[in-house]
Order: sequence, then C-alpha cells, then structure tokens
Amino acid sequence: MVKLTQWIALLFATLPLSVYSATSSKITISGLPESLETNLTYHLDSLDSESMTRMGNVKLTKIVSEALNPFGYYHPAAELTRVDDKEIKLQVSLGPVTIIKEQDIVISGEAANDSELSKIVEQSKLNPGRVLHHQEYDNLKSKIQSFALSRGYLDGQFTEARLEVIPSSNEANIRIHFNSGDQYYFGDTRISNSQIEAERLIGLKDFERGDPFDVVKLSEYQVSLSETGWFSAIDVHPDYVATADLEVPVEVNVAPRSKNVVEVGGGYSSDVGIRGSLNWIQPWYNSRGHSFQSAVSVSVPEQSLLLGYKIPTRDILNDYYGIKFETKHVDYLNTLSLSSDLTFEKHWRLDNDWQSTVFVKFLYEDYQQATDEGLSKLLIPGISFSYIDKHQQQKQVQHKHIYSMEYSDSHLISDTQILRLTGESALSWKITDSQRLNFRVNMGANISDSLSDIPSSLRFFAGGDGSLRGYDYESISPVNEDGELKGAPYMLTTGVEYQHRIFDAFWIGGFVDVGDAFESRFEPKVGTGLSVIWDSGYVPIKLDVAHGLDADEGDQWKIYLSLGAQF
Repeated sequence: MVKLTQWIALLFATLPLSVYSATSSKITISGLPESLETNLTYHLDSLDSESMTRMGNVKLTKIVSEALNPFGYYHPAAELTRVDDKEIKLQVSLGPVTIIKEQDIVISGEAANDSELSKIVEQSKLNPGRVLHHQEYDNLKSKIQSFALSRGYLDGQFTEARLEVIPSSNEANIRIHFNSGDQYYFGDTRISNSQIEAERLIGLKDFERGDPFDVVKLSEYQVSLSETGWFSAIDVHPDYVATADLEVPVEVNVAPRSKNVVEVGGGYSSDVGIRGSLNWIQPWYNSRGHSFQSAVSVSVPEQSLLLGYKIPTRDILNDYYGIKFETKHVDYLNTLSLSSDLTFEKHWRLDNDWQSTVFVKFLYEDYQQATDEGLSKLLIPGISFSYIDKHQQQKQVQHKHIYSMEYSDSHLISDTQILRLTGESALSWKITDSQRLNFRVNMGANISDSLSDIPSSLRFFAGGDGSLRGYDYESISPVNEDGELKGAPYMLTTGVEYQHRIFDAFWIGGFVDVGDAFESRFEPKVGTGLSVIWDSGYVPIKLDVAHGLDADEGDQWKIYLSLGAQF
C-alpha cells in the first residue's frame, strides 16, 4: 500500500506537469519583449493550433498589428512555422516605432490656472520625441476628466480630442482641448426619514459646505452610511435642480432597518459535530446609534451565551465602546468548565486595515481539568491588534492577523498572576486562477508560577481541524500520571496547504500540519493528508483525510468534514 505521504508528493509533482502539458501545444512567440508578447498572446488565445497553421499571412499580420499598434508599432512582420504536432513558432519583427511629433494640449475655463491639473499634463508621457503609447493618451484624458469632476467642474468637456497617427512617416500628433467651465461647490446636506440623530450622520461625510463638489465623495458618503448597519435603504444624490450660485445641495434619503433582527444558523464539523446558533440583534437601540446583540451557540462539547452592547463615538465607523458578557459551559474529554466573563472595551481603527482594542475583563470560572479542580477569579486588562486585508486582488497574498496581550495580578483582585500572549495569522496566496497556497500559524503562552494557577479556559490544547489534522479535537496537551489531559501553558501550531482546481468549483489539495501544546519542551506532532473542497455558491464544503504521523497505533487516520469553514 502506497503511503499517504507518497501520494502527497505525487500530487505536488504531477500538478505542475499537468499545467505544462495543457499549455505546451500553444504557440511559441519570439522577437518581442514580455509586455508586447503578453498582449499578442491575448489576441491569439481564441485560436487553436489548426486555425493558426491554416491562416494566411495577411490575416496573421492583421492580428499581430492589432496587438502591437497600441504600443506604437505599425509595421510589424510575422512568420509562422510548425515545428511538429505540438509546437508552433511565431517569429515577429517589430519594425520602426511611431514617435510623437506634436503635442497640442489646451485647458480653458476656470481650471486653466489650476496647478494640480497642469502637473497632470506635465507628468503625462505624451511629450514630443517620446514613443507613442495609446494607453498613455487614454490615461491622460481619463485623468483630466476625473480631476475636473473631483474639483467641481461639472460642465467640463473635451472640445477636441484626437490622436493622429501617420504610419508612412512613423509620427503621431496629440490634440486635446478641454474646457472646464465654472467650478461648483457643495451646498447644504439635507437628511430625510432617519431614526438616528442627523448630527451623527452628518459627521460621516468627508466634505463641508463650500468645498469643491466631488461625486466620488458622495459615493463614499453613501458607503459610510451603509456600513453603520442602521438602514435598509440609502439614497445620496445631488439636487441639481436646486443649485444656486454654483452650490449643489445634497439630498440624503434613508429607510430605517428593522429594530429587531433574528438570525438562525447552523453547521457541522467532525470536531464538534452539529452546531447551532440563534442571534438576536438590535442594529440601532436608540437615536444615538447604540446597538445590542445576544447570541446563543450550542454543540455537544460546548454551549455559550453572549450579550453585547456597543456605544459608537463621534467617529462612528472606527471607534466605539463596548460591554460584553459571556457565559460558557464546556464538557469534553478531561475538561469540565463553567465560566463567565464581563468585558469593558474601547475599540479604534489604526489605519485602513489594522484595528486595536483595549479592554478589561473579569473572569469567574469553576473548573475541573483532569484531577485539577479550582474556582478562579481574575481581573484581566489587555490589548489586542487585528488586521484583515481588504484588498482582495488576484495573485496577491491576503492576510489575517490577530494578536493580544493580557495580564492579571494577584495584588489587584485576581487570584493569581498571569501574563497571557496569543497570536494567530492566516495567509492565502492566489497563485493563479487554478492554484492557491494557504498558510496559518497559531501560538499562545501563559507565563505564571504554576500550571495549576491557570484556569481551564485559559490553558492550551491542540489537535483537530484548524489546528493539527490527523489528531482528535483538542486531544494534544501534557498529561498527568493517569494519562489525563492537563492542558498546557504553551502552544504552537502551523499548517501549509496547496490547493489546485480540478474543474469548476471543485478543488483538491495536499497539506502538512505541525505543532504541539506543551509545558516545558516543544515536541512537534505532524499530520498530513489530502483535501477535497467544493466552493458552492451557498455553503463551502471541505473534506480532509488526514494521517497523524505521531498518533497512537490504530488511531492515525482521521476524516474531517466541515460546512461553512475553510482553511
């Protein structure tokens, strides 16, 4: 029987080969720099090899010209050669390049003396003597028009915009005449039908009366209103009819969201089995925009109740005060715990992606961990930092990071002194549309005089989906003399997974997880296996078949099925 690790090695070795074999019969282009070759490839992608070999020289030259003209090459030559059944070579000669001879760019109207607009024109790559790039011409027109709208030149228009190319002399002339007209400004902002104080909504906009009118800022204002969660419908629009003395009033019409929202959820994972949740949310509790949330979550090993109240500051979207109360019951393996914690927190945004929270938590816990029993009372101040990458672009690493530091002191209400550090990072790299690489790491440390001083809910365990696949859920930790799990003061786990799309929404992957929950010495356990993922349009489904290389004999194989969960 072939070992699972050999299957994984085979998977990683054959996937790149399959990509190569699918593309090796495509045409090979020579004689062009990379950017031009890429553009020509796009033009040829719709043709198969048979069509290429049958194509006449006139049609081939036309296709090559269409791909290279935008870069200033109007006299390319192309020669097609079939090497064998799997390879076709296309040799391209660029010919002379087209040079800009004249630049005739005129800005009139109130924007004629705007130094920022003059800088945009000066920084364009359309000066006489430069190589003609059609994209630069289009970019300059777009930048002029965008700038005019951002500065309130609502009547601006191009009175002339021509790109004159003279192939016989390999020259081009640029003619752009733009009349900005008068500059408009923001007028009053009027809000209708809002259940929230108008002053709070006014504070969300990034413009004042008298600022240059900007349609982009109106869109951003509408997005900010939507992010509050207070409204079911929002319409922000300029009232051009009421425009007077070049001031454009802004009309804001909103429809309040339901004051009570009930959500029912559920899912399944091999770790905790069936789980269900019931949330009752009040997106707005009063006219100041306070909100309330209660959530019940139930699974076989764990049940919890969460109550939360949020108080936004003047910076509604970025800063708020919060009060949370959570009670949790855990009965799993050698853990029996009933805990309650009350948390007061202040949250603020550091920049577009990083957020921070300062909090004070009071934890009361009655627990039994193996033979260790205790009743713990801790006052825990702390700070946390979180990062979520909002730039979800292809071929870019996407990040998620959460790090926190907490501290309790026996001289300040608490039963014991503990410094607690936790961190979690997840990165997903979309290599191509059919390949992605995922990486995660989880770490934690409780620094105290003794493990017995740490309540059960703060101790660390490893194992299971999202931690160490190939091992039972939270089954890895130091054990006592009877072989019962004690929990650990330290934990470190990491995992890497390569996934490849096989067709449509189905992916297959190979993974390796490494980690341990330990007391004094890190002894890594390793799990490895294969994944099958279905990215359905509703609930993502993931099946992992894992082999714990350091698991007990007869307990090395684990299957994890998760609904609504990903790596």
